[in-house]
Amino acid sequence: MKRWWEILAALGRGLWRPLRWLALLLAWPFTTFGRLIHWLATALYHLREARRQARLPEQTRRRRRRRSRASILKARLRVLFLRPSPPAGASLAAGQTLSPRRRFPLLTVTAVASVALLSSAALLNRFSLFPVETPTAVAQLPSETPRPSDTPTPLPTATPTLTPSPTPTATPATIYLTPLPTPNPLLGGGSIAFVMNKEGNRDIYVLSIGRDEPVRLTDSPAEDRDPAWRPDGREIAFASRRDGNWELYVLDLPTGDLFRITDNPGFDGNPAWSPDGQWLVYEAYRENNLDIYIIKRDGSEGPIRLTRDPAPDYAPVWSPDGRHIAFTSLRSGNQDIFLVSLDDVRDEAAVNLTQSPDRQEDDPAFHPKGAFLAYRESSAGIDLIVARRLHNMVPEGEPITLGQGRHPTWSPSGDNLAYAHSQVDTHYLIASSIDAWAVAPQTFASRGQIDSPAWSGITFAQKPAGYLADIGGRPSPPLYTETISQTTQVDPPYLVIQVDVEAPLPFFSDRVEQSFLALRQRVAADAGWDALAILEEAFVPIDALPLPNETTRSWHKAGRAFDLSSESALTFNPQIEVIPEFTGGGIYWRVYLRAAVQDGSLGEPLRRHSWDFRARYGDDPRYYDQGGKPKERVPAGYYVDLTALAADYGWERVAAGENWKTYYPAVRYWQFVKREGLSWEAAMREIYPSAEVAARFGE
Repeated sequence: MKRWWEILAALGRGLWRPLRWLALLLAWPFTTFGRLIHWLATALYHLREARRQARLPEQTRRRRRRRSRASILKARLRVLFLRPSPPAGASLAAGQTLSPRRRFPLLTVTAVASVALLSSAALLNRFSLFPVETPTAVAQLPSETPRPSDTPTPLPTATPTLTPSPTPTATPATIYLTPLPTPNPLLGGGSIAFVMNKEGNRDIYVLSIGRDEPVRLTDSPAEDRDPAWRPDGREIAFASRRDGNWELYVLDLPTGDLFRITDNPGFDGNPAWSPDGQWLVYEAYRENNLDIYIIKRDGSEGPIRLTRDPAPDYAPVWSPDGRHIAFTSLRSGNQDIFLVSLDDVRDEAAVNLTQSPDRQEDDPAFHPKGAFLAYRESSAGIDLIVARRLHNMVPEGEPITLGQGRHPTWSPSGDNLAYAHSQVDTHYLIASSIDAWAVAPQTFASRGQIDSPAWSGITFAQKPAGYLADIGGRPSPPLYTETISQTTQVDPPYLVIQVDVEAPLPFFSDRVEQSFLALRQRVAADAGWDALAILEEAFVPIDALPLPNETTRSWHKAGRAFDLSSESALTFNPQIEVIPEFTGGGIYWRVYLRAAVQDGSLGEPLRRHSWDFRARYGDDPRYYDQGGKPKERVPAGYYVDLTALAADYGWERVAAGENWKTYYPAVRYWQFVKREGLSWEAAMREIYPSAEVAARFGE
C-alpha cells in the first residue's frame, strides 16, 4: 500500500506537464513575441475600424434618405385614403408647409397610385410616420389609485408641508375617458386645456375637441396659468398667485378639490408631470437664480433641485421614459433646449439638443412615445413649430417645420399637434394632423390672448355641471368703464380731460383717460410703485413741430398717447428693463418694471437678456452701430411686464424707427398709444373741428 507522500509525488509528476504549459500560456503576452503578435492584431483592428467609420456617414445618409422617402410616401398614402373630411362649418386656418430647405422630393403620381392599389389600411397604419393606436373603450374616470412608479424615487432634500388652499365645497362634475384622437383632430376625442385672457385676468379653460365653446376651470381674481394634465387625466397642475405669490396647485377635476403643492415665498411655475403621475417638475426662483426642481405630488419628498447654472433654466418637461427632463436654458448665450438625465443631474452633463446661436428655441414637448421632440423656433420675428426625431434621446436628422405658433402639445396618440397662434388682434388655438401637415383646422378663436395648451384624452360632458357650471356662469367684471363728459358740441364731439399726472401737458382725450387712470392704478398695485405718475410726454398741441425724422401725425396730438421717461433704461441702477422683439418685420420693445418689493409677492423673474443701451456710448464702435448690445447676464430680481398690462387696457407699444440704432429718439420703447381701430384723422376729429383737421393736414 502506497503511503500518502508517494501518492502526492505521483500526482505531481502527472500534473507537471499541463501546469508547465499553463504557465507558459499565461506568460506568453509578456514575452517579446507575444507583444509583437498583440500589437499586430491591435493595428489590424484599428485599421478595419477606421475604414468602417469612414464609410459610416455615407451609409447613414443613404439609410436616412431611404427612411425619409418611405415615411413621406406612407404618410401621403394615409392622407389620401384615411383622412376624413372636416366637419361642416369648420374654419380652416392657412395651411403650413415644410420650409424649402427641408422639403422632401415629390413622388410621381404613377408611383403613388401603384403603391396605393397594392397597400391595405393595415399596412398604412403599420408603416405610418406616426402610427395610430387602437382607441380605448369609453369608460368612467377611474378613482384615485396610485400606480406603480415608472421612475426610481429620487433622494429627498426637504419635506415641505402640503397646504390645501381654502376653497368652497364644490359639486362634482361629470368627466369621461374617451377614445384617443383620430388623425383629424376635429373629429376625434380628447380635450385641450389652455390659458385665456379675459378682461385682464388669465384663467384656465378646457375645450373638448369638436365643441364650440370651452369650459372654464378657474375663476380666481389672481392669475392662473401653465396647465398640465396628469397622465390619467384626473388632475390638472397649474401655477397661480391666488395666495399672494406664485405657487403650484393641483385641481381634482371630478370633485373640484384644490391643493397647494409648493410653499415658498419665491416664484414657482411651469409644472409638468412624470409619466407615472407621482412627481412634478417645475421652474423655481431661489437665490436670484431660476432653476429646475422636482417634488412629489403628495409633498412627501422634495423639492429637489436639479440645475444650478447661473443662467436661467425653465419650461421643463418630463420624458416618456421617466429618466430625462428637457428644458429651456440661456446657459449657451441664447435660448436652447437642453436635456438632463436623472441618473446624472450635473450641469456639466446637460446636453444641448438644438445648438443654434442664430435662433431661439423654447417650449419643448415630448412625443408620447419619445420618438420626437417638438418646440418653438424663433428667428427674425417668426415663431415656428418644429419637431426633431430622437433616437435614445439623441437628435437625428434636420428639424421638420409643422406650423407657425407657440407652445406645442401632442395628442395622447401622438398623431396630432396643437399650438397657439396670434394674428393681429385675434388669437387662435390650432389643432392639426401630423400626417396632414398642409391642413391646420382652427379649433378655437378668441380676442383674448391664448397660451400654454395641453392635450389630454379625457372629455367633458356636453353641458357643464356641478362646480364647472357655477364657474362658467360667473361673468368677468370689466377692467374699467370709460365715462364720457357731457358736452353740447357736435364738432368736435369729445373734450380733452386733464389728469393728475406730472407731464408738460397732462391731458388725454375723454375717450381714453379712464383707461389710462385704470392702467396707472393696476401698475402701481402690481409693481408696488406708481410708474405712470411722471410722464415725459402726454398731450401735444396740434401745431407742435415734430422732431427730426418724425411725422407730424403724432398720436399725442389726438390725446391718445403717453411717453415714459426715455432715460429710464440708461441709469446705472435701472428700474426699467427693455427686451427687443421682432414682430411683423419691425422692432418692438417689451418693457419690464422692477418690483418695489423683491420677496416674490410682486412680479416674476426675467427669462431673457435685456438690452444695454449704454453700450452704444462706450469705447467699442461696434455697439454704436448696433444700437447697444444684450446685457451679459439676465437681470436678477422680480419684474412686472408693463407691455402686457398696457395691452390689457388697450394701450399698444410703438415700433422703433428704422434708424433707431444710430438715432436714440427713434427707439421709442417708452411710447404707448391707444388707437381702438381708428385712423389718425378720425382720432383727431374726435377732439378738433373737422374743418381745422382738414385745413392743417389736407383731410
